[in-house]
Amino acid sequence: MKISLRALLFLLAIPAVSLAETSSDPLQASEIVRRYADNIYYNAKASGMAMVVIDANQRIFTSRGVVRPGSRLAPQQNSLIRIASLTKLLTSEVMVKLSEEGRLQLNDPLRKYAPPGRRVPEYNGQPIRLIHLATHTSALPREQPGGKANRPVFTWPDYAQRWNWLQTAQLKRAPGSSAAYSNLAFDLLGDALARAAGKPYPLLLQEVVTRPLGMKDTTFTPTLEQCGRMMIPTKSPSPCNSSLAAIGSGGIYSTPEDMGRWMQQFLSSDVHTRSPQADRLQTMIYSRAQLVKVEGMDVPGRADALGMGWLYMAPRDGRPGIIEKTGGGGGFITYMAMVPQYSVGVFVVVARTSESQFKEMSDGVNNLLSELIGNSAGSARLAASIMAN
Repeated sequence: MKISLRALLFLLAIPAVSLAETSSDPLQASEIVRRYADNIYYNAKASGMAMVVIDANQRIFTSRGVVRPGSRLAPQQNSLIRIASLTKLLTSEVMVKLSEEGRLQLNDPLRKYAPPGRRVPEYNGQPIRLIHLATHTSALPREQPGGKANRPVFTWPDYAQRWNWLQTAQLKRAPGSSAAYSNLAFDLLGDALARAAGKPYPLLLQEVVTRPLGMKDTTFTPTLEQCGRMMIPTKSPSPCNSSLAAIGSGGIYSTPEDMGRWMQQFLSSDVHTRSPQADRLQTMIYSRAQLVKVEGMDVPGRADALGMGWLYMAPRDGRPGIIEKTGGGGGFITYMAMVPQYSVGVFVVVARTSESQFKEMSDGVNNLLSELIGNSAGSARLAASIMAN
């Protein structure tokens, strides 16, 4: 079944405007961020934490704890981290940019980009399409069955293993009918994008995403120098080695500085204009009501709509509508959340201890966004004006 992008119905990303005249006083915004950083760090029970906050013309970096056990150094802007499942957002960005260049269509069936002679399962003649992979509606499992227990994260399955498994896989429901979180789907999507572009995926990611934005530390294969800057969690740290097996789902290493650069493209200021592609990247494809079932999407709160990697939580309990994505693995938990119409966004990474709590971190970030936006009559009038236009 051909999937409609439903852009007219769920275009939640709002055209860029300059909010400089309504942004908070710089000292006040810094104080708000400092207070919430303390709260998030202690409530999440982290060994280390780094956070980048963008509030219109302001970009604030702050960190807490230590970069590694036994160190007295706090996490830095150039500390190497695993962004884990935030990788999926960059994978989706590559897909959208290739579609804009005419190298693929979002509705293309996955089988079009399969290795020669490899089978891709269907459900009653309904194929898995690229857009299904990017929205967790492919009907594929969260992880590929099998594999060694206690293996390092993001090292299995590799390209050959997942395509071999797909040969005999069976779908239990129609693609596009239900949503269930799937790392396997995004790794297959990364494979398909590389085939569509005719080049290795790491090179493709560099060409269309990281190099144009100056993200010099974002990679799947960190150098010894980069590994020397890595944050080390006290719980479940993983070795600093190649994560090429998880190219689409979670294998990217980065830094708070690089993630702040990436987040900026979705938010406006007097210096930065929201990217012309941001609306499409953050388009919501499905409302929750359109799907028979939604599984694994509600970690920071109820997901009311699903986009290409991104999720949308509708306004509730005094909070604004938030576009967000979570991540976790190798001892890290990550979260990016934003309200683009107010040019406010947060990226946070936490190095875990045995007591770390994800919900405490994400709740703190969501409350921070709410306070930065504020509930003044001027802010309400601005939002109404933006929506009207």
